[in-house]
Amino acid sequence: MTSSEIRQQFLDFFQSKGHLIVPSAPIVVKNDPTLMFTNAGMNQFKDYFLGNDKPKSSRIADTQKCLRVSGKHNDLEEVGVDTYHHTMFEMLGNWSFGDYFKVEAIAWSWELSLKSINCPRIDFM
Repeated sequence: MTSSEIRQQFLDFFQSKGHLIVPSAPIVVKNDPTLMFTNAGMNQFKDYFLGNDKPKSSRIADTQKCLRVSGKHNDLEEVGVDTYHHTMFEMLGNWSFGDYFKVEAIAWSWELSLKSINCPRIDFM
């Protein structure tokens, strides 16, 4: 599958579960002096988590462009050393604001990973 197909399948799946699909926030953060760049998928929802604003829906899904260059998540020293540290990447996220919790999130992750993507049978033992 291409990255575009994976992204769209993720968004379609969570939309079918009642999630509002929102666009990626800008990578250069505006109106937040605590962040220079978007470094995590949850950044655009910061005011919801802090109780400063109310979400448009109790279920939201997005695909967020991220950049990590310094601070707690300093990936620069690891870029090129292995195959999974990058400074620019995209996070797929499904968010619940007081609606569902781990049980539903785990079940949906399982459903998306193994049923929706037509994954071959996986044996764990």
